[in-house]
Amino acid sequence: MTQINILNEKLLWHIFHRINQGIVVLSSNNTILGINPGAESILNLSQQEVVGRNLKGICPELVIEGRVINGPVDLISGLKIKSRLIQVEQSSKKILFLEHNPEKDDIDILENVINSIDEAVMVCDSQGKLIIYNEANQRLDGLLKEQVIGKHVTHVYNLSEETSLLIQTMRLRKPIIDRHQNYTTFTGRNLNIMCNTYPLFKEDKVIGAVSIQRDYSKIKELSDKIIELQEQLFENKKQNARSGSKKSARYVFEDIMGNSPILKHTVTLAKRAARTNSPVLIYGETGTGKELFAQSIHNYSQRASAPFIAINCAAIPENLLEGILFGTVKGAYTGAVDRPGLFEQARGGTLLLDEINSMSLGLQAKLLRVLQEGTLRRVGAIDEVLVDVRIVTNINIEPALAIEKQLLREDLFYRLGVVYLKVPPLRNRKEDIIPLAKGFIAAYNRMLNKNIKNISPKVTEMFLGYSWPGNVRELQHAIESAMNIMQEDEEIITIEHLPRHMESKLDNRYCDKESLSITLQEEPLLATMEKVEKEVLLKTLEKNNWNVSQAAKQMNIKRQSLQYRMKKYGIK
Repeated sequence: MTQINILNEKLLWHIFHRINQGIVVLSSNNTILGINPGAESILNLSQQEVVGRNLKGICPELVIEGRVINGPVDLISGLKIKSRLIQVEQSSKKILFLEHNPEKDDIDILENVINSIDEAVMVCDSQGKLIIYNEANQRLDGLLKEQVIGKHVTHVYNLSEETSLLIQTMRLRKPIIDRHQNYTTFTGRNLNIMCNTYPLFKEDKVIGAVSIQRDYSKIKELSDKIIELQEQLFENKKQNARSGSKKSARYVFEDIMGNSPILKHTVTLAKRAARTNSPVLIYGETGTGKELFAQSIHNYSQRASAPFIAINCAAIPENLLEGILFGTVKGAYTGAVDRPGLFEQARGGTLLLDEINSMSLGLQAKLLRVLQEGTLRRVGAIDEVLVDVRIVTNINIEPALAIEKQLLREDLFYRLGVVYLKVPPLRNRKEDIIPLAKGFIAAYNRMLNKNIKNISPKVTEMFLGYSWPGNVRELQHAIESAMNIMQEDEEIITIEHLPRHMESKLDNRYCDKESLSITLQEEPLLATMEKVEKEVLLKTLEKNNWNVSQAAKQMNIKRQSLQYRMKKYGIK
């Protein structure tokens, strides 16, 4: 291991933050020391929100093979595997919980981390000689570590220095992302991979490179299945259009629940935009209901009887995404067939591009050209095809910030954002929280065959004080979770029924349990809500010496919104 001492923490940082699999590093008492972006995505929490907190407050139940585990399992060289699988929002994304042993140095930790993950990792030094080769890479290549460590990368694979991505990323001094490669090992085994390759620096000097690889054949198999399902969906839509059956875009504006002024204003703007064919860009935090708006716009437009097709740009690698969007012709690459892309399948209708900021800048440039020219060329084709589709895009990060971070081309933003809609977060429309909760209770009463009447006054207080980082989706899941665990004779949702993580994340700036003096049980619900809101406003203004701007910032609402509420309640 002495060969990798020159890389040490830099290498650990690169691998930890670049692999797709989620990793949570814990102390011996389950305090979270760090998480990587993969874990942030799975848990829907940022590193800043979780570091220093106990795992129990984040994931009270770690599910493995149907049982709850309370302690470490399987000790391996200073790392204890807590769980390899956690069910998150009915998905099966993998997350690895590892316990850090402070007696081990970073190299021991690094070696165990990279041998525990599912992605193939190899590292070379500045001369191109392989110095790290993890167990997943051994399974992928069918080679043993002893056969490759110390050898030049071009002696292990039938690659030259011009075609080796490890060598090229060091020469270019920049990452090579989502690159597809097809080559063989020195034993004759054919490999079909997708990889991300990064140079490693020490004081501005390139000292090596790391490659993180996935089996492309599995990715392609998944991609082909997605395309096949999209084609089936397209055929079903054509048949449904002929028979008058219901379309896949099932939501309409009437399904958007809430009477807050800010939400009603957004709906009004969306209805106006629906009457035209101009592109619409919808910004909103995760869980605010962006796709609900997108489908409603389609169903309110003149294109309502035509196809509505949606694709999540973050779910598919770049080189596959291009073929899925624009189509392919036979012979464009190995295994390519004549196949229309989603632009053609959505002809006459609406194409929703979800998480547009996940699309690479290179593909964004091609998308911009299609929108400007009104034509597209299938991958590998010579002839161009006319485009007749309305584009709606969703983004979960402020466009200005996405442009600043080079996640979104500025010229593409202006093209896509002809109409720009901002879906308000739930914390900015608190008057909608209780009606939404009641709506979800009614819906789950039907689905779960229950007879839940309402939420308790204490839950009302908590809901109005909570910051709702997961927005409407989190509220929906909280109601569903509570109703699943309630007994048959219970009719009121209480604090005890709610997910445990909510109480730990309750924002005391909104709701000081000790100081709220309202007797909630004595008033009708609407009057109770108004009294709670007024008292919260008064206490927050008092704490900020009646500085309206500072109070609005503390409550995470706009200054104008606070002034409106002050006028409503006669606060001067």
